[in-house]
Amino acid sequence: MSEKPVYPSVKQGVLLVLIAVALQYIVTCGLGILAASADIPIFAALAVVNILFFGGAFVYGYKRTKAPLRSVLPMAPVHPAVYLPIAAAAVGLAILFSQYVRIYDLLLEKTLPDWMINQLDHDLGMSGAGLWSIVLLFIVVAPITEELLFRGLLLRGFLTHRSRWKAVWISSLLFGAAHMNLRQFLPTAVIGGMFAWWRIETGSVLPALIGHALYNLAAVLSILLYDAWATAGMLQTIILSATGALLLVLGAAALRISFQDQRKEANNGGDIPP
Repeated sequence: MSEKPVYPSVKQGVLLVLIAVALQYIVTCGLGILAASADIPIFAALAVVNILFFGGAFVYGYKRTKAPLRSVLPMAPVHPAVYLPIAAAAVGLAILFSQYVRIYDLLLEKTLPDWMINQLDHDLGMSGAGLWSIVLLFIVVAPITEELLFRGLLLRGFLTHRSRWKAVWISSLLFGAAHMNLRQFLPTAVIGGMFAWWRIETGSVLPALIGHALYNLAAVLSILLYDAWATAGMLQTIILSATGALLLVLGAAALRISFQDQRKEANNGGDIPP
């Protein structure tokens, strides 16, 4: 008797994300209209929306897998030595993509909705409450819910239906599309691929979760510094971009060596059990 296919397949995963993103988009637009006339930190409300729909998608999918939680969401500790290159790679990518966003905005109109730009300025003007709402969404909630769903549930399922690299790029493209923003699609798809690599090599979601939080922290800082960076001279731009590229290359190279050493020691290829 053949084994029952592991949930989700690629089609099931795409459908699950589409439903979660559509519901999130509808509610987010409503919150944007509400926030325009109410003195509330919108990003705290968006954190709740993220939990409801991305977190809810994970819970629904997890129940359908009928598998132990440690199989769907492995949280085994990894060697502390990998976290420094993880931080370097994540911050390096954030710096590079901040420059990509500058170029994108020069060539095309900004694609962030006006209400979100205005609300970001509004929340930052609320001192403590607004700043903490941004930290809550981008540094805490988004990394947790998105890693549970994309590098936990979806990547596990895709790896049982597709080859390793097909599973990685499909889940990464889906991760980019889930951000509903052409401006963010390329950065989030690439960073999603890197997180998937870490997840597969370590057999744990922890590196991706921590790297995601660090990437978002650097990305938020780049938003706050956007005006300053947009008026930076050519020399400053080159130095900044070179710094990001150096951090990324050094971090990725150190991780590759570390993963190779771990595979030799464990002699298990670093694959994720289905």
